[in-house]
Amino acid sequence: MDDTQVNAQLDQMKNFILQEAQDKANEIKTKATQEFTSEKGRIFQSEKIKIIKEYEKKQKLIEVQKKINLSNELNKSRLSVLKVRDECLREIIKEAQKKLATVSDDKGSYQTILKGLIIQGLHKLNEAKIVVVGRKEDVPLLEKASSEAAAEYKSSTHKSIEVIVDKERFLPQGPKPDYNGPACSGGVILSALEGRIICKNTLDARLEICFEQLTPVIRTLLYGPSASRKFFE
Repeated sequence: MDDTQVNAQLDQMKNFILQEAQDKANEIKTKATQEFTSEKGRIFQSEKIKIIKEYEKKQKLIEVQKKINLSNELNKSRLSVLKVRDECLREIIKEAQKKLATVSDDKGSYQTILKGLIIQGLHKLNEAKIVVVGRKEDVPLLEKASSEAAAEYKSSTHKSIEVIVDKERFLPQGPKPDYNGPACSGGVILSALEGRIICKNTLDARLEICFEQLTPVIRTLLYGPSASRKFFE
C-alpha cells in the first residue's frame, strides 16, 4: 500500500472519528437542552405555585384586615349613634326637670301631690312614727299635707301613726335661673326608727325612676322598635 492509499485511509478514519464525535456532541447538546428545558419548566412551575400561594396568603390577610377595619368603623358608628341618642334622651329629661320645677307653683295642686307622696311613704315604711323632711319653703304645705295623710292612713289601715315635719333639716331649695347650687323640685323624704329606714319620695327621685323605666318606650317612640338593628345590618 503506497503513501497515497495510507493517507486516504487515515483521512477516512479521521472523518469517521470526527463524525462520531460530532454526533455524540449533538446528542449531548440535545439531551442537555431537553434537561435544561425540563428543569426550567419545573423551577418555573414551582416558583409559580409559591407566588400563587404567597399571593393568596396576602389576599387573605388583606380580606381579614378589611373586615377588621369595617368592624372598627361599625363600632365607631354604633358608639357615635348611641352617644347622640343618649344626649337626646338627656335633653328630654332636662326638659322634664324644667317642667317639674314648676309643679310647686300651683300650691293647691302641689299640696295634693305632697299628701299623696307622704301616704305612699307611710304605707311603705309601715311604722308608728314617721319624720318628714321637705324644702324649707314647703313647710306650711307639708304640715297640712302630713296631717291629712296621717288621718287618711289611719282611716285605711286602722293603725295609729305619728307624722312629724322636720323643721331643722331641709331638702335643697327649688331650682332658680340664677342659682347653680344643689336644688330640689319638691317632694319629701320620710324616715323611721331614727333614720335607719328611709323612703326617698322627692319629685326628682320619682322622675329618675320614671326615666329609667320608660327609657325603652321613649327610644321606641323616637327611633322605632328596630331602627338600631336595621342601621347596622
